[in-house]
Order: sequence, then C-alpha cells, then structure tokens
Amino acid sequence: MLPETYVAKDSKNERSQESLFHVVKSLMRFSGHWSPPSSLASRERLRRPAVEQIKVFRSSGRGGSRSLLRFSPNFPGIPLMITSISGGYCMIQRALNGRRRQRGFVLVTMALAAVAVFSVVGLAIDIGRLWIVKTETQVYCDAAATHAALALDGTASGITKALQAVATSGNRWNFGAEAVPAPSVKFAATAAGPWAVAPANGAGYLYVTVSATATVPLYFLLLTTGATKRNVVSTATAGQVPITSFARGIAPYTAVTTNSTGPNFGLVVGSSYDIQWPAYNDTRAGCGVNNPDKCFISPTCSGETKASEKAVVANWGAKYSGYWGGSANSDIAAEVLDVIQLAPVAIGTNMAPLLTSGNKGAEAGILDQRASQDTNSFDQTPSAYLASTTHNGRRMIPVTIVNPVDPTNTNVVGFGQFLLQTNGSPSDYYTKTTNGNDPYCAVYVGPYNVGSLGPGAGGSTGASVVRLVE
Repeated sequence: MLPETYVAKDSKNERSQESLFHVVKSLMRFSGHWSPPSSLASRERLRRPAVEQIKVFRSSGRGGSRSLLRFSPNFPGIPLMITSISGGYCMIQRALNGRRRQRGFVLVTMALAAVAVFSVVGLAIDIGRLWIVKTETQVYCDAAATHAALALDGTASGITKALQAVATSGNRWNFGAEAVPAPSVKFAATAAGPWAVAPANGAGYLYVTVSATATVPLYFLLLTTGATKRNVVSTATAGQVPITSFARGIAPYTAVTTNSTGPNFGLVVGSSYDIQWPAYNDTRAGCGVNNPDKCFISPTCSGETKASEKAVVANWGAKYSGYWGGSANSDIAAEVLDVIQLAPVAIGTNMAPLLTSGNKGAEAGILDQRASQDTNSFDQTPSAYLASTTHNGRRMIPVTIVNPVDPTNTNVVGFGQFLLQTNGSPSDYYTKTTNGNDPYCAVYVGPYNVGSLGPGAGGSTGASVVRLVE
C-alpha cells in the first residue's frame, strides 16, 4: 500500500522527459502496475487504464512546480499527486480528500446494504416458519384422515371410532411441542360431499375430511404486511376407494350367494357361511334342487340360505366345493397364511375353471394355524372380536363372493371378510370338529377393507382400500 508521501530522486538532476519517466516508473513499481518496457516508445505507453488521473509536475527551480505529464494508471481507487519540490527530488502524495470522500461513500453503501440484507433474512425466517408449520399440520391431517377412514365400517360405532382416531393422532406441530388445536372432522358418502359432522347413522359413509388451523406469530413480515400473526390451514380427505380386482390378498375360498348387490350381497353380519362346502351325494334319499339340504352328507353352515344351497346343487353338484387353491401342502400354506393367489380374480371373473375339490385334511391344520396367530382366540362373534383390544386381524380371512349361475359359470360378484372359528390358543378347531365330509364354516364380518383390523363401510364391490384423495 502506498504511504501518504513517497519521494523519488532524479539522480542526474535533469529536467527532461527521460528523468520524469523515472519518477513515474518508481510510482508504477511501487503500486504493482509496472511492467519493464523494452524501449522508450513502450515507456511512454506504461499501461494507462483510465481509473484515476495522476498529475506529474516538474520543479520550476524555486520551490514551485508546473505540470509536465498526465497519466491514468489503474491505481486501486486512490488518486495520487506527483510533485517536484527541489533539487531533483520528486514527492508523490495521495489526494487525501478523495480518500475521505470514498470512505464516506462506503459507509453509506454498507448501511443501506445491511438494511436490505437483514430485511431479506427476516422475511426468510418468517416465510420458512410458515412453510414448516404448513408441513407439520398437513402431515397431521393426512395421517388423521387416513386412520379415520380405516375405522369406518358402515355403523354409528365406526363414526365414533373415526372421531377417536383423529383425537388420538400422535402427530403434533411447533416442532412436536404442541397438539393440533380443535381439528375439524366431517364425513361423506362420496369424495365430493355433501359433508356431515358426526352423522348418527354410519351407513354409506366412506370418506373423511380433516382440517386443522395453527396460528403463527410474525416478526418481520409485519413490517411489510402490518400483520402480527398468520393462520395456517391444512386439509386432507381420505376414503375407502372400491377395489374391483386382486392379484394377491384373497384366500382360496368362496362364499356363495344369488344376490349381486353390494356391499353385503345378501350376507348377514354375524351369520356363519360355508367357505368350503360339505361333501355332496346326489343318491341320498330326497336329494334334489327343491330339497338341497338332502344332498349333502353333513349339514351346511347355519347362515346358508335355500337359494344358495339350490344354486350349489344345480350347478356344482359333486364337482366343486368352493375351494380354488392348490392341493399340495406348501401351496395351501402359502395361499391361506400369506394369501398368495393361484390366479388373479376380479368382479365378473368366472371361477369355474379354477375350482377344485381341494385337500381338506391339510387345509384344516393350516386354517387352525392362521387362527392361532391371532392374539384373540376366544371371541366367536364379530362384535365381540372387533371390540376387543387384543385382536390383530389374523382370524379374519378375505374371500371371493360368487354366484353359480350355471354348471360352467360361477361368477365373482364381490368380496367379503370372514372370521375363523377357534377353540382356544393354540386352536385346533377345524382339525377336531371337521372331517372330509364336513364344511368349513366362518362368520361373515363385512366388506373387506385392505389394511384395516375391521370390516369396511362397503361399496359396490365389497372391497376397498383407504387412500388420500385430496
């Protein structure tokens, strides 16, 4: 950095262009802008980027001075004055007035810049906080709506469970420090509404919308908006969306009906139905379509209707029993325990090509194995089982609901969920109470709601999955 005063001497004491050049050269070397020239012509060029003018003076001989040359080197923002005082000595001085002016300008610039920077930082803090709160409340609404939709089962009890699911949601806001205040919960039969608050009858309600509002204080935005706080509103809608097909998730059994109207297809919750029918013998006395119960070696399950028995006698006979899985023990285990399907099924699928006589001896033990995996092995009715806080859903088995319309067509009309029977823990109910001639009975729970520990609210297909729709 150049000192306040710099003195250079002309050793020959000559007042010539060449001597003056040495003075300027000294200045340029000192300031870091000097490149040694190869000739006098190049010396005259010296590199002259126009930034600040430097005046070079020569002594008049009596302490005075007069202008000789004017150069404009790229000196970093500080003007210089070169003056010959006497006797060949040249004095180079900074123009301190310019320096002081520059210092004042920088101060003003920095002050204005600081105001702008702090304003931007402040806005970023408030806007960032609003974004975080929006994310927190949206996560809360998404989770609460999903859990509430899973609880809907077409009854008033399902509405109550849905409200409880929202109230007990574990998600919070303000970095987990506060519970979401007074969320709004509404129900509807369709995603478009109309919406009702806590309807007395839960029949047909498939969708839940949850809204939450959090108030966020503002610290910097109030300078521009005048507001001291901002309400952040989040909303989520979830519902039981109908499923029409399954590639996996349905057990290899069927329930028979002649009613194609969902969601229950004529089945009654709490009644026992054949998921695999008893052995058939058409030579028994009185066996016929009008006396279908006479055609089975063992009685059918208690909930079966005459219409279903007639359809089985007329269209299945001894050929089918309602089972459509494999016959090997490993296949049966995979299909019953892990609900790995022999083939995809959908509404309208003709199950006749898939139906087999099955292997009841192996099936009984595997059904008992699945039932024993449940933590509730004592409640035998859907209402008691679902009210229990210990059940885990393993005793509920999803099956196709079919209508045997003729000997070559047994069509899928829907899906349902059935409760396996037990006699203790571990259970051997099917092994002990059935043989090759007996049916496998299970109690109808309701529509199949994938992922839920209870039945769904219904729909036209009897099967659904909960999804966020908004």
